[in-house]
Order: sequence, then structure tokens, then C-alpha cells
Amino acid sequence: MTPELAACVLEALLQLHEELSVDSEAPWYVGTPDQTQMLHDELWLQAGAHPQASSSDLVEIWYRSGRSSLLPVACTGELVSSRHQVAC
Repeated sequence: MTPELAACVLEALLQLHEELSVDSEAPWYVGTPDQTQMLHDELWLQAGAHPQASSSDLVEIWYRSGRSSLLPVACTGELVSSRHQVAC
């Protein structure tokens, strides 16, 4: 991956962290180091699949995917905030 792509992923991570931190419908996200790493990993996967995407594109792609490993194991993995519903 290029330094530009790494910067794009970092910018997307910061944007998504900010959005999830204020989303009252996403109480499962509190920004712990493990959650941040998982979010970073998921964004890297999206960036690898969409190397021309901007940071805001990566955030939208993450929302449209509708699933995340950030959720507790007991959950289905489906993301349910209104932002995710709008993206679908």
C-alpha cells in the first residue's frame, strides 16, 4: 500500500471514530484500543478492495457493508444505526 492510501485510511478512521462516538444508536462503540484496531483493519480491507476511494468514500463503503466485527460476539453483527439504514 502507498503512503497516500495509508493516509486515506487514517483519515477515514478518524472520521468514522468521530461519527460513531456521537451516534446515540451505536452504544457498542466506545473507542477502546481493540475497537479502534478492528475498525482500522476493516477500513484497510475496504481500501484494498477500492484503492481509488477517498477517505469519505471508505467511510460510506464501511456503512454500506452493514456489518462489522466491532460488535459483541453475542450480537448478529448487523449494524443498526439510522446512518447504516440510510446508506443501504
